[in-house]
Amino acid sequence: MTTTPMAQGRRADSARRRQRVQKALNDAAKNGTEISVSAIARSAGVDRTFLYRHRDLLAQVHAAASEPPGGPDAAPQVSRASLQADLANAQSRSVRQAARIHQLENKLSELLGE
Repeated sequence: MTTTPMAQGRRADSARRRQRVQKALNDAAKNGTEISVSAIARSAGVDRTFLYRHRDLLAQVHAAASEPPGGPDAAPQVSRASLQADLANAQSRSVRQAARIHQLENKLSELLGE
């Protein structure tokens, strides 16, 4: 079965888009800029659906997004996961403190006879 010139053109276009996505991903990782599906698609000049249709590229974007930025002069930065853990810990601490404050207010009320 021979391929039509139209099919060959689509394959060539897809290959060019894949190269642009790879370059955008490498540049973002090298420069420490935002790595997300939208940012990479915008930088590569492709639609986000292109990345969702090419699962291998999508997996690369997600893997790169989970890594800390690695520019040559990039300062150590926190990851999204560590920020989420810090937030969860702060919320838990806030709940414990609110319960303790309520307990102390009740005890103070008893001692003052109110």
